[in-house]
Parts: sequence; C-alpha cells; structure tokens
Amino acid sequence: MPEGLVTISRVMTDDGKEISTQKAVDYGWINPGTSRQPAGWDLERHEIVVGNNLFLDNGRQVLCYAMGGRAPIYNYVISQFGVGTGISAARVTDVALEAPITLSTGLLKPIDAVDYLSAFVMRISFTLGLADANGYIISEMGLFSGGGAIIARKVRAVSINKNSSFSPVCSWRIRM
Repeated sequence: MPEGLVTISRVMTDDGKEISTQKAVDYGWINPGTSRQPAGWDLERHEIVVGNNLFLDNGRQVLCYAMGGRAPIYNYVISQFGVGTGISAARVTDVALEAPITLSTGLLKPIDAVDYLSAFVMRISFTLGLADANGYIISEMGLFSGGGAIIARKVRAVSINKNSSFSPVCSWRIRM
C-alpha cells in the first residue's frame, strides 16, 4: 500500500520574499504541533512535518488505471490539490474532503510540480497562493487526479492560519 508524508517546505510573504518556516511559526501563521522529523523521507531540516496521509481506495483505483494506461491518462494522474476545514479522521472510503474551501481557481487547484527523490518516492509540490483560503484555519488537505478523484487525504495535526500576508508551499511525498 502506498504511504505518504506531508510537509510545509517553504513560506513566501506577500512581497514575494521567502522566509523561514520557523519565522512563519513565530508569526503565528503555522502551528507546528508536536510533529517530529521522521527518518527515511529525505526531508530538509527546515521542513515542518504535517504528518502521514491516508492513501484512499479511490487512489488505489486511480493508480491501477494509470499503471494500465487507461485513457485519457490525465484523468488518472495526480494533478490537483484541495484544502478544507474538516476535522474527522481520514478513512480509506473517503470520496471527498469533509469541508472543502473554495480557492482562487475553485475547489481544486493545479499542483506546482512532481519530482522523484528516489526510485520509489515522488514529491508533489503545491502552493496556497496569497488569495487562497484567507480567513480559514486549514485542517485538511487532499491530492486529486485530473478527473477530480481524491487520491490521498490528510487531516492536520499542524494548523495553517491562512491570511493574505503569506503563501505556504507544501510538499507531499508518496512512497511505493
């Protein structure tokens, strides 16, 4: 079964400058909780660990379709993310975020990039822009396929108190 880990890897301010994740914690934008740096994920020292995700039944089905080359392939690869305010624990049977927040592009927003840290680990990067989710305390995140199926969900131990002063860049690693 694939497993995943979500982190906050960078924070950009409203004037386009990158600040340390520790400074974002000091400003009260991110509450890191009590997460520890787990071994074996190639984490940078500055990354704030949000925690492990749950790979959902939908994600397993989408993975099966992608590996089989089902067309159109875009519908079966990770290409979008969403966030919300839900607090119920993730379950493998989840088919959506519990309480999604509308972002600048709708309920889902395109991811920034995918890279490969090793033969079995991919990293998906995505950014909550300055105009996204302001006034919310973000408590859940999800990865979605191009076809809109939720693949993985994380209910956060770490809070993001989102406002227009900053833009967190998150990394979601999936290990096969």
